[in-house]
Amino acid sequence: MMKMKSMALVFAMLATASSAYAGDFVHLRDDLANLTVGNGGLVNGINNPRSDKFYLDATNINWLAGYDNPEDNPGNLVATSITYKAHSTTAPYGVVGNGVLTLLDYKITSNVVLVPGVAQATIFDFVFQDSRDNSLVFGTRYINEVDNNQEVNFLYRYGFEGYSASAAWLYLSDYDLNLYQSGRTDDHSFGSSVAYDADAIRFKSDVSASEGNPNSGLYLVKTDATSYVWGDKAIGFYQAGEEGQAVVGGSIGGFIPTTVAAVPEPSEYA
Repeated sequence: MMKMKSMALVFAMLATASSAYAGDFVHLRDDLANLTVGNGGLVNGINNPRSDKFYLDATNINWLAGYDNPEDNPGNLVATSITYKAHSTTAPYGVVGNGVLTLLDYKITSNVVLVPGVAQATIFDFVFQDSRDNSLVFGTRYINEVDNNQEVNFLYRYGFEGYSASAAWLYLSDYDLNLYQSGRTDDHSFGSSVAYDADAIRFKSDVSASEGNPNSGLYLVKTDATSYVWGDKAIGFYQAGEEGQAVVGGSIGGFIPTTVAAVPEPSEYA
């Protein structure tokens, strides 16, 4: 897989071309004990956004003041609204929907530790509402701040047991890394068959400052939950030792889906 900034720039150029098309939120299967690419439990993205089934074609982004300069600081971004077109990646091709992701809440967690003793990353946690169907969409963006050969191979969202889940991604800056694969698992390996986990949504990527990929894309999971609350375990991250690094990971608190609690006020967490 390509791991350099040039790949992200290719994404940006293709995505803004007039002939470009992309994908939509992809349903993640919840009816299998073990997930593989073959049975559809693990879904792969590809390096070409014109036919990547996960990739949302963002046509306009409005930014929160103070978090609004993707050129000067591509890691430090908060979108208040994202207008997008959803496309079919199977025949008949074309636009299947238009939506706006409107920000409801966000939390920024700094000095996240990956390897013990090292403040490695900043994690952005978002909750959006999609105008297409009024569904809640949880967003994650991992920024690797330290050039020390440490990387994150998997990001996770937790709290989805009992809820549907569909995955997508988009870039907030030209230097964001694409989503390689997604599925409902908490597995930390590169195995071709992994166990289903109703609670966890896994995003596979390779976020590394040393390799020129310090920013993940905005990884999204849409759900049929009707509200959200703060949870002690909401976002996970894991380094799987792909290139001989330590096999380590952790989790932080954040927003999790629910159907019973009131939506917290943005001022409580933002």
